Amino acid sequence: MQQGSQPAFEVSPQGVIWYLNQAASEVIGIEPQQAVNTRLANYVVDGLMTQRRLEALSHSQSASWRDAWRGKGKTTTCELTAFAIPQSVVSERARIVVWAKSPSAHPPEEHLISSNDIKNESPAEILLLPDQLVMTSDLERLREKLGISTNRFCEILGISMVTWYAWRKTPEQPIASRPIILHLRLLDAMPELARLGPQPIDLQEALRTHLGISFTFSELALWMGVERRAGYAWSRGYPASDQVRALTASLLYIVLNKPREAWLRYQNLLQQQAQLEGIDFTKIKSWSSAARGESELLEAESNPAPEHQPPLSAKRPHTRSLGTIHRSGQRRSRGKKDDTIS
Repeated sequence: MQQGSQPAFEVSPQGVIWYLNQAASEVIGIEPQQAVNTRLANYVVDGLMTQRRLEALSHSQSASWRDAWRGKGKTTTCELTAFAIPQSVVSERARIVVWAKSPSAHPPEEHLISSNDIKNESPAEILLLPDQLVMTSDLERLREKLGISTNRFCEILGISMVTWYAWRKTPEQPIASRPIILHLRLLDAMPELARLGPQPIDLQEALRTHLGISFTFSELALWMGVERRAGYAWSRGYPASDQVRALTASLLYIVLNKPREAWLRYQNLLQQQAQLEGIDFTKIKSWSSAARGESELLEAESNPAPEHQPPLSAKRPHTRSLGTIHRSGQRRSRGKKDDTIS
């Protein structure tokens, strides 16, 4: 793969570049270390189509399509072929290998898709049959197929949680909103549409290219209000939570559409929240109170108490509560020393 003359990439199921050979580095016009942890879709003309093709490989083993590399002042047509390698095969993490080649001078005539092809396309994977009404009971089945949370599903459909649970109470009632019906059928036919949306890696790239700010994934996780281990998961291609993605969308809008002062304002908000929770990031890189407690313990061990003070491990005298049993077998109560209970 490294010595191949054709551009080759190894990307995550979400399209994040993990590896590329020298030919791939030359065709996209940047060094390999700069391309790693960026999206392949950033370097082609139709990035949205390429991103959807890669994410759709979870439902098929391979796919080929045409696109064009973005160049300085020009574009170069290419044909991309992607192969999905499941985690069960590589025993590490699922990945996609993408090969690129120049199209032949006389490409074969493209096959025109007919209505019969559409009707016969993957009927076993379709939940919402074209000859049946879409019922409210279909919502939960489709949500499970898409593999997203209820909050995320409501956000995509543009409905509130109140509406969702109201529909769930009447499972045998047809959905009345035609736009929602069409949207549900579209999501059923193209499940990859439900997984679109900004990820922390998009914010990481935008900060570097627009503001000149470079964050590691672990650092970015703290800026997003979560622990550093979440950043490690993002670096390996795992998606962020719905809450983080929602915050990512707002921050991405700030970086791309607002002046630099808007990002600095968010930085001040982050520092204020840290102070409110009693967190000092100069001492420990964590939002966890448990981690802060461990840091304080380590600091105490490194700075032992003076000799005239009892050591930290010394046990204090244990006071016996009222009415406890003495070792002699007699019950004692508070009062005069010589008073006993017979």
